[in-house]
Amino acid sequence: MRHFFSIPHLFLICILFAVVTVSSAQEAKVQEFRKQLEVALDNDNYGKASFLSYEIAKIFVSQNNDEDAIKYFSQSAVYGNKGEEPMLVYLSYQRLGVAYMNQTNNSKALNNFQKALKVAREMGKKEFIGDGLVDVAVNYALLNRHKRSIAPLEEALALALQIENESIEKRCYELLAQYHKKLGNDNKAIEYSAMLDKLNDQKIRQQQSGEELKALAEKVEQADAEIDKTDSLLNRQSQQLRSIEDNLLAVKYSLEETEDLLKNKEDSLSMARQVSENQQLQIDLLNKDKALSDLQIKEQETRLRHAAWIRNFIILAVLLAGSLVFVLIRSYKKKIEANQEIERKNQKIRSSINYAQRIQEATLPDDNLRENLIPDSFILFKPRDAVSGDFYFISEIKSWYDPDVVMAAVDCTGHGIPGAFMSMIGMNSLNQIISQGEADSDQILVTLDKTINSALKQEATGNKDGMDVALCIYRKEKDVIEFSGAKNPLVYIQNNELFQIKGDVHPIGGFRKSNKKGEIKKTFKKHIVQIDQPTMIYLYSDGYQDQFGGEKGAKFMAKRFKNLLLDIHNKPVAEQKKILEETFDAWKGDIKQTDDILVMGIRLDNSVEAES
Repeated sequence: MRHFFSIPHLFLICILFAVVTVSSAQEAKVQEFRKQLEVALDNDNYGKASFLSYEIAKIFVSQNNDEDAIKYFSQSAVYGNKGEEPMLVYLSYQRLGVAYMNQTNNSKALNNFQKALKVAREMGKKEFIGDGLVDVAVNYALLNRHKRSIAPLEEALALALQIENESIEKRCYELLAQYHKKLGNDNKAIEYSAMLDKLNDQKIRQQQSGEELKALAEKVEQADAEIDKTDSLLNRQSQQLRSIEDNLLAVKYSLEETEDLLKNKEDSLSMARQVSENQQLQIDLLNKDKALSDLQIKEQETRLRHAAWIRNFIILAVLLAGSLVFVLIRSYKKKIEANQEIERKNQKIRSSINYAQRIQEATLPDDNLRENLIPDSFILFKPRDAVSGDFYFISEIKSWYDPDVVMAAVDCTGHGIPGAFMSMIGMNSLNQIISQGEADSDQILVTLDKTINSALKQEATGNKDGMDVALCIYRKEKDVIEFSGAKNPLVYIQNNELFQIKGDVHPIGGFRKSNKKGEIKKTFKKHIVQIDQPTMIYLYSDGYQDQFGGEKGAKFMAKRFKNLLLDIHNKPVAEQKKILEETFDAWKGDIKQTDDILVMGIRLDNSVEAES
């Protein structure tokens, strides 16, 4: 009897056969693993026992049997500790945490995530440590212990910044904002939300009239797209690596099983020969009995049909595996080509950014001008990227007597290329305002605000970009400092006592509030400081005090920064700059720089000038 099946029919038969037998196959696999587990425990092979318990637990997880899964994951952790298999111990505790979360038993989930975190620290795997800290923080929050969630999230954030893991970094910003909101810390919540927005903001939002800057912006936008693709690719590869580590453990113990099978091969062959001889005797007897010949034929046909099903199933599996290998090879080649293309484009971007850096450096005041106008001074300027969103400004207001000196530390919206665009607009605007004869600090800021608002068409477009400014005018003839600020303060020290004058709460540019008459007005206060004794003044952006670092990965903070200024203010200005730079580098450590850094220090002593 002959039967013919089309390929689609055979495929459907194989699939139905697999669906019917999958449950019994899993049960058989559990029984086989349990037998192997008993043998491993009899031989004190705790590493293998841990692996087998872990595999049994995974089968129960696939069946949604949390109770049995928890039992075997717990066994796996115990045996893994005895067998010195830290990876299995880590995976077992981590999976236990997930299982207890499924049962909403968050206390036990937290306990197991803490154990997994401890093992990850012992292994020194930083990505596992970061994930573990986030798991612990989330379970504290599920237990309504939001305050306890903050410390592990801040540690995870510092670690993410150190290893440049953007996925953990984003998760930390999101959870910190959420939990501070729960705790009523609205300022902290807003701060971390802003950090998340900064991290997510990859587009250039400025337009520049100069042709060179327009071309540069287009190149940067192309690079952002390519880098986004690379980040996504790297994230998927990171997830695949975690899965590979799990599979490698399976390969290790599968090899041991293969060795056991090879040892028993000779015995199996001997038994097979014996069985074959017995079958031959039976066939001889059946051939002599013609009455049973029809039954033999039917049984043979049944065996042939089963063999055909199995053969076709194997052929289908081989074809699918071959197709998968082909797709993987082609995908790997495309990845190599894409990486090469990205490297070429990155090289062009680096060249363009270096050119932008030279343009920005050319617009900043040179050292000769600074030494001529304010000789006893220093400037600490450390952009986070090749170009900076911070800039410093030094100029003089011409007069028939000693000219007055204008000094400013400016922090523009953003950093890198977007911040650099804003800094060039700000620098050009200040030069124009001073050259037109504006001589009062408060009016300079009012005019600068109007200029920025007009240049960016903020009334029409709703654009909110702007800058924070601390601006001083040194009136030599009157022995005074005239200060006005947009958010940023002035710090000065006289007779070993530190004083701070805060800037106004609104920035330059951005939102402009109208009065009852519908008129849009933004004013700034003018403060006068008498220079009748040796005085050290400091103008700065917020980058120094906002830097993460130290033992706990926390911010440097404004209080610590001002105490540092008080400690060093009597030292020569060159030594002050060196101490500030060394302190910053020691605090930052291996964590990447958070923002642009700008600190200006000026020593004024009119009594000395009068004697000379």
